[in-house]
Amino acid sequence: MKLFATYRGAVASTLILTTFAMLAWLAQSPPVHALSFVMSLGLAWLAYALFFAGQELSPFTLRWATACAIAVRVAGIWSHPVYEDDWARYLWDGFRFLADGTPYGTPPLSYVDDASLTPAWRAILAQINNPEIPTIYAPSLQYVFAASAWIAPASLTALKSLFLVFDLGLWALVARLGGYRAGLRYALCPLVIFEISFNAHADVVGAFLTVASFALLGKGRSIKSGLAFGLALACKPFAIIIAPSFVRSRWCLVSLGAGAALAALYAPFILKGATEQAGLQYFAQWFEFNSFGFAVLKEACGDPAARILGLALGCGLSGALVLRWLLKERGTFPPADTWLIALLLFAPVINPWYLLWAVPWASLRPNPLSWSIFPAISLAYLTAGVIGIADRGFYDHPAWVRPLEVFTAAAIYLSAVWAVPLVRTMRSGKTELRSQL
Repeated sequence: MKLFATYRGAVASTLILTTFAMLAWLAQSPPVHALSFVMSLGLAWLAYALFFAGQELSPFTLRWATACAIAVRVAGIWSHPVYEDDWARYLWDGFRFLADGTPYGTPPLSYVDDASLTPAWRAILAQINNPEIPTIYAPSLQYVFAASAWIAPASLTALKSLFLVFDLGLWALVARLGGYRAGLRYALCPLVIFEISFNAHADVVGAFLTVASFALLGKGRSIKSGLAFGLALACKPFAIIIAPSFVRSRWCLVSLGAGAALAALYAPFILKGATEQAGLQYFAQWFEFNSFGFAVLKEACGDPAARILGLALGCGLSGALVLRWLLKERGTFPPADTWLIALLLFAPVINPWYLLWAVPWASLRPNPLSWSIFPAISLAYLTAGVIGIADRGFYDHPAWVRPLEVFTAAAIYLSAVWAVPLVRTMRSGKTELRSQL
């Protein structure tokens, strides 16, 4: 038993690596069976919980875990994405940016009959979802997509490699702010590994910039912090979760930097006549996926009203949590993960990769709520198309999926706050009794 406790972390990190290596192997011949997917991620999360079950980690374990965290990312880079095709839009946007000077204004469907397209670009065009809608991705991301297209046109490997740079940078930032253990909490997180290295989601860029903005603010570099914040906002509005940290700092300088970054990014595209607003407007009006509070509101008051009310409720709940932090806990790491979760609770779309913005903050300031939701959210991939239900739309959820997400998160949360502490108390009591005897 003592030997297992000594090497527990090494065994757990090896198991995470092995599980994802197996998933990468399965992904070489898509589609991956839904049961294989659930078992792979479930086993990875169990190994992750095992790794952090104890308080102390030996130097050997830390070094080995670091090696495993790097190796599993390499395995993911060479894997085909699992149940995801957003990467095709990323590659296409980068291609159009270099070719036309802007990725905005013209939907991919307009290029179906373009005789100048190479077979490689035709193959990517055929994999873009909703090709009739102009891109929804903001300027900061578009420059990353363009860099990928410049380095290696039509290459998913090049795109993943760029995202890996931001991923490793975010790992380093978390470790610098919260210590080695916090860094591994981020680096070994199965949600992070799956959504970035495997599925090539661009949210890691904004998450990195948001944490970088916070780190720069802590060093008193207000203008640079603002520049990073502006770049993050030009990835996704989720970056707003870090804005409360600017209160009582030199927020005027931060705002100046953010405004300068946004102006520099958007001005060229505005002058060319289009930004991501056209695509975002369609997305905001019509899309729904994996919603919770919004689904209830929609049943109660209809779709258009539910979107407005959901936004108000999400902002109100998040604002209340922000106010509590400002009044009672200021001086600690901001619980930006819970602020984001509160915003998403009533959102019409909750994709698993949205929580990449929350993982760094939950790594710096662990709480059972976020770490209960992270494992459960990936169950959203179990759509009718993935499971093989022929009479439903590919992205429709069977009626049991969202209740299963809630049940999984609740079970993990109760285990963390009740069952595990109870077992530890019972064990300590037995140890004390034995010492008295």
